[in-house]
Amino acid sequence: MRRAIALLLLSCLVVSCRTPLPGVVLPADDPRPFRLLEGLHRSVMTRSALRASARLSLAAPDLRFNRPQRLAVARPARLRVEILGLFNQIGAVLVTDGESYRIYNADRLEIEEGLVSAGLLWRVARIDLGPVEAVDLLLGAPVPRPGLSLGEARILEDGGVHFDRRDERGMAIERFAFDAEGRLRRFESLDASAELVWRADFDDYRTLPGRDGAKEPFAFEISLHFPRVGAKAKITFKSVSLARDLPDEIFVLELPGQASRLPAPSGSGPS
Repeated sequence: MRRAIALLLLSCLVVSCRTPLPGVVLPADDPRPFRLLEGLHRSVMTRSALRASARLSLAAPDLRFNRPQRLAVARPARLRVEILGLFNQIGAVLVTDGESYRIYNADRLEIEEGLVSAGLLWRVARIDLGPVEAVDLLLGAPVPRPGLSLGEARILEDGGVHFDRRDERGMAIERFAFDAEGRLRRFESLDASAELVWRADFDDYRTLPGRDGAKEPFAFEISLHFPRVGAKAKITFKSVSLARDLPDEIFVLELPGQASRLPAPSGSGPS
């Protein structure tokens, strides 16, 4: 009996030794993570605005949604979202400059307006992000948080590089995954306890003319996961036009003649 148990343990050890590791740890002075962050920083600096048509699908505990949209975004926090109906008529519009917002509901001919809170996008669309984070992700170039240091980095068999960035306590606050071509594939935001707050996956890369005329890869599919609120979303772009800037009037929502004003509701985002 003891011999059989010993053989079983030995076989398990052999199998575990043959199981591929998730990645080979890179030396602390390996330049690849720093080069990837530099490339992301260049994307942040050059991608300042876009106009696009897209489809948003959402699955939250209290809401399911799958509708086409027109989008305009500009750093740092300007956002216009037009939700379209069956025949491409406007069903609702959200406009914010990062400080105040207006939401127009075509069914009820009402406009809600108020100051932006951290939970605005969660309340109106079940997207657990602030306007700044939403703009960063729609541009495909999230801004790395300042003041963090590089944590453990690994290289995978396919040439992709994964690493985290840590605070002064050594806790992971951000995680990045790039593929072998240097394209961002995953970005994770973690809280002070290193628990995942949200994750963004970038896929279906296509080449677009950048604002300086040079070609650059752009992710036409962004999948979002919000574990603390049990929600998921996917943004699938149909067309994208990158821009240096957008006119201020795009982010202004005028009152239709018959629309009534509503005060901003009390309360914030998910607890």
